Amino acid sequence: MTIVRNASIIFLCTMAGNVANYFFQFIMGRSLSLEDFGTMNALLSLISGITLPTSAIMIVIAKYASTYTVTGEHDGLNALYQMSLKRISLMGVAVSAVFILISGPVRAYLRIDNISALMILPIGIFGSFLMTVNLGMLQGLQRFYYFGAGLGLGGVLRLALGIAFLIIGFRLNGAILATVLPTMLIFAITIAPLSAYLKGSSSYRHERLIKYSVPVLVSSSAFAFISNIDLIMVKHFFDPRDAGIYAATAVIGKTLLYLPSSFALAVFPMVAKADIQNGDSFKILDRALLCTVCLCGAGLAAFAIAPGLIVRVLFGAGFAGAAGFLEYYGVSMALLSVLSILISFNLARGKTAFVYSLAGGGAMMVAAVNVFHSSIEEVILSVAAVFLLVTAFNLWLVYRERQIYYREKNYALIKAADAANPD
Repeated sequence: MTIVRNASIIFLCTMAGNVANYFFQFIMGRSLSLEDFGTMNALLSLISGITLPTSAIMIVIAKYASTYTVTGEHDGLNALYQMSLKRISLMGVAVSAVFILISGPVRAYLRIDNISALMILPIGIFGSFLMTVNLGMLQGLQRFYYFGAGLGLGGVLRLALGIAFLIIGFRLNGAILATVLPTMLIFAITIAPLSAYLKGSSSYRHERLIKYSVPVLVSSSAFAFISNIDLIMVKHFFDPRDAGIYAATAVIGKTLLYLPSSFALAVFPMVAKADIQNGDSFKILDRALLCTVCLCGAGLAAFAIAPGLIVRVLFGAGFAGAAGFLEYYGVSMALLSVLSILISFNLARGKTAFVYSLAGGGAMMVAAVNVFHSSIEEVILSVAAVFLLVTAFNLWLVYRERQIYYREKNYALIKAADAANPD
C-alpha cells in the first residue's frame, strides 16, 4: 500500500512537528493569561487567513512538478522552480506591505492593545510565501523524506524559540516571533535538496500552470477561510475569557484535522501521477479516507470518554470550561479532515467544480456565526452544521463520478472482450 507508506513517512515527520506545536500551545496556555492566549490564537488565525494564497501555490507547484517528472520535462522543472521563487517572493513582499497598511483597522476589529505583536506578523507572511515554493517542489517530486522534514521542523523550531522567548520575558510577542521565524529557517534548510533546479535555462512557458492556479487559489482560500474564521469571529463577538476558552477548544479539537493531514499531502502527487498514467485513482482515495476515518474515530472516542481530563492535562484547570465543547468541535474537525482528502483528490486530477461548494460554505459560516453567537455552543453547532453540509455534498460529487468511471471502465472491458472473441 504505497499510500500508507508515503503517508507514514509524512505522518512520522510531521508528528514531531504537531506534537511540538501542541506543546507550544500548552506551554503558552499555562504561561499567558486567558486574554493573551485568545489574542495569540486570533493573530495566528489571522496570519493563516492572510497567507491563504500559499496553500494554493504549494498545490500548483506540486501538481506541475509531478507532471513534469512523469513526462520527463526536466527543463520544465528548472523553469518552474526559478520562476516560482522570483514571482512568489515579490508576492510575499506585496502582501506584507498591504498588511502593514491595514493593520490599524485589523487591530480595532480584534480589539488588540499590543500593536507590536501585530507588527511581527509580516515576517511570517513573507517567510510563508518563500517556504511554500520549496515544499511544493518537494511534494510534487515525491521526495517525502525532505518534504515531511520541512513540515515537521516548523513545530520543533517554534517550540524551542517559544521557550527561549518566554525565558527572556517576551511572552505574547515571543509567542508570535516563535511562530513566524521558523518559516524563514525552513526555506533556507529546504533549498539544499532543490539546488540542482536553480541551474540551467528557465525559458519555459507556463500558461497551463497559470490557468490551473485560479481555481486552486479559490479552493485553498475558501478551505483556509472556513478553517480559521470562527476563531477570528469569536474574538470579535465574545469577551477575552470566553475567546480564550474557545481557542483552547479549537487547539485540541484541531488535532483531528492536523493528524490525518499526512494522507491528504501524500494523496495529491500519487493521484496526479495515476491520473496522467490513466490509473485507478479511486483506490488511492479509498485508502486515504479509510485511514482518515479511523484516526478521527479514535480521537472522537477520546474526546467523548475523557474531555475534562484532556483539557486539565493539556491546559490546566483555568481552561476547564473547554471540556464541554470538545466533543462537538471534534466532530466538525473530523468532517473537515474528510473534506481535505476530497479536495486534494479533486485538485490532483484537475477537477475544480467543487470550489463553489467551498465558497458557499464560507458564506454560510460567516452568516451562521453572525446570527448564532449568543453562546459558544451556538457557534460550535453552527460550524459543525456548515461542515456537515459541505462535506456531504462533496462526498456525493465524488460518488457520482466514481459510478460513471467504473461504468465506463466495465463497458470498455466488455468491448475489448467482444473484440477479442468475435464468435
